[in-house]
Amino acid sequence: MKLGEAQETFAVMYAKIILWGHEQGYKMRLGDVFAHDGHKQNSNHYLKLAGDIFIYKPGAQEQDEVAHMRMHDAWDALGGAPRIMNDLNHYSLKWNGSW
Repeated sequence: MKLGEAQETFAVMYAKIILWGHEQGYKMRLGDVFAHDGHKQNSNHYLKLAGDIFIYKPGAQEQDEVAHMRMHDAWDALGGAPRIMNDLNHYSLKWNGSW
């Protein structure tokens, strides 16, 4: 698969997971989908193959870890890259061994 095709696949998967979260009643805010800096070296954010989704319970100041675990299970079912336990808001597509 070429990079452009992977970006198109990721875009559809990202839309699906956002809609899935909405159907679960999650309150979400989006983060970097295409970044120029601020992430680890060779981050898939720089390739449009990763995005951040922040999930909150209504009125909460901290992210909802249980919701992220459920959302990552759904992301895995779509074929997304594995969750990163210290970066639960990160959703990506594996590319050249990186996610």
